[in-house]
Amino acid sequence: MNLLQAIILGIVQGLTEFLPVSSSGHLVLANYYFGWGEELPLYVDIATNTGTFLAALVVLRRDVWQALSGFLQGLTSSSARQQEGWRMALLVILGSIPTAMIGLGLKPVFETLNQPLYVSFALIVTGIVLWFTPKSGSKKDALSLSWLDATIGGLAQGLAVIPGISRAGSTISTMLWRGASNDLAPKFSFLMYMIVSFGVAILGIEEVLSQDLGLAPLLGMTLASFVTGYLALKWLFAVLRKGQFRWFAPYLWLIATITLIRLAMT
Repeated sequence: MNLLQAIILGIVQGLTEFLPVSSSGHLVLANYYFGWGEELPLYVDIATNTGTFLAALVVLRRDVWQALSGFLQGLTSSSARQQEGWRMALLVILGSIPTAMIGLGLKPVFETLNQPLYVSFALIVTGIVLWFTPKSGSKKDALSLSWLDATIGGLAQGLAVIPGISRAGSTISTMLWRGASNDLAPKFSFLMYMIVSFGVAILGIEEVLSQDLGLAPLLGMTLASFVTGYLALKWLFAVLRKGQFRWFAPYLWLIATITLIRLAMT
């Protein structure tokens, strides 16, 4: 993989990881449309996710600190366990458990779906989910979320391991359906993402190091996904506040249809 290819894939990952359009699906399609082959190497997902993880850490640094400090304080203080930071930390941990079980348990199955045909159908499903998502709910902080809310959100994130099923789209939509506000839903979604993404990065170190990629492509992918991910995440919060989440659906249906037509003609 050359530097230009790595940067392009990093940009695609950064723009689509936090928008409800499926970054994994777009990476597969980018690989396909640029003629780099139909199957995307696993190390690309791992390397580009590192950049978007860092972007989320920067944008949500206050929420991360609130949850982390609240959790640490709650280990020794009963009063701290009544605060939002402690509650958010426990909910995020709980939601991450079903995600990890699904991701690790069905990893071999999901890897076989990294192909344009399967991705196109999954994008159509994601579009349907987005189209019927409510604009906002009444639950405005972590203290108002239930353990069931977090578990269902984690299950939705786990199913988003399927390429073409948007992780952000499915988890944010699920949390909105569970009554979370249009500000709380993405915060909870991306805090869960950060735990999973960190785990993927740690578990994938061996996979990345085993590839003879060179330092430049790896840094190019990571930096490109970080910069574009930062911008995309800031934009998504503005989109959600305006209640325009569903308008990503027509884009998904269009790109899926174009891909299916092209596949049928080849």
